[in-house]
Amino acid sequence: MPDELSALEKTELWNILVDTVHVLPMYKNHKRYVEGVMLKEKPEISSRELAIQINVTLGEAIVILDELRVGKHESDAANAPSPLKRTDRSLLDFAK
Repeated sequence: MPDELSALEKTELWNILVDTVHVLPMYKNHKRYVEGVMLKEKPEISSRELAIQINVTLGEAIVILDELRVGKHESDAANAPSPLKRTDRSLLDFAK
């Protein structure tokens, strides 16, 4: 098994994480709370710290912070390609 994943594999992992987080029942509420409260109090909060403070998974915290810091908003179109998917980052970019 190779030590490094291809760019395509990294992109697929990121897209899987984003899709998984978006179907979590409390995702929209968590995102709204982070945007309205947490980022105003501590704009440079890490994903690990956020996950602990609001009791969510690290994956959910990573996706929420990425979306809010990039300034993208959710699309109402269910069948349209998601504007929240980013192909320039991968899940492994956050494993620091």
